[in-house]
Amino acid sequence: MQEYEGQTPETGSGRENAFFLFVILAVTLIAYAPLISGVWELSSRTTQATNAFVLLGVVFVDSLLFVLKVRRFHPAINAHGLLLFGLSCMALAVASFTSVWPFAVMGLCLNAGALLSFCFGRKGVAVFYPALAGFGVMVAMLVMVPGIDNQLRILAGTVSSWILPIFGIRADLVLQHDPFQVIVVAEKGAGAFNVATECNGIGILMSSVVLALILALRRRFPWYGVILLTSLSVVIGIAFNTIRIVAIVMTTLQTSVRFGLIHEGLGTLIYLLALAVVYVMNSLVARRRT
Repeated sequence: MQEYEGQTPETGSGRENAFFLFVILAVTLIAYAPLISGVWELSSRTTQATNAFVLLGVVFVDSLLFVLKVRRFHPAINAHGLLLFGLSCMALAVASFTSVWPFAVMGLCLNAGALLSFCFGRKGVAVFYPALAGFGVMVAMLVMVPGIDNQLRILAGTVSSWILPIFGIRADLVLQHDPFQVIVVAEKGAGAFNVATECNGIGILMSSVVLALILALRRRFPWYGVILLTSLSVVIGIAFNTIRIVAIVMTTLQTSVRFGLIHEGLGTLIYLLALAVVYVMNSLVARRRT
């Protein structure tokens, strides 16, 4: 029987290991169903948040393809995977008793790591660590959305109303509390733009942070470099969301193009531009280290 480097030998037959792996997967889906359902519901509210999941999915697929080049899928229970699974159970228990949701997010990531360790061994799962870290940050940010949505919308609307006059467009910010709305009124009523939840910037912010984190971890930056680049990506995300709002307002007022096309088309273009800036920033830092 072939033994994989860095992986504990099988403790039973292939069928027994596959069955145990299936049981762990089923327990994971049941235990974390409320968290997964809530995250899915929150992400479905904004296209950009969904795009962030697509970005993360691409990273996971890339990691999977890389692992499959050096080792085959071989379900086997090992000590490393059991350790991660045990830690995930502890984190979930702490979250259940204390209602401190970050422990639930940590438990979900540890559980996913345990499943990958059972599939590809200790060294195989290491390839997925950047993607798992990005997944954890993304889930945590989505869970925070209901609590910070209003503040993000006020921030986006306020900064946009400051910038628009620079381009010759008079703008006023109107706050409505019941129901809560943030409205940018341009040119004394010529245009009224609702800064809705989809425009609060969490989509661009989330994708920028996740991309910066994954790239920094993959390039093995020191911990302070990871923190610095991730922090800069927060600034980039907020800045480009403001650019997005300003660009949409200006284009709507100065052209006859349908608003829906401007909102989605121009918004997507600026979203991709923000990711490009994050990627270039990380690449420049990586070149300076070599």
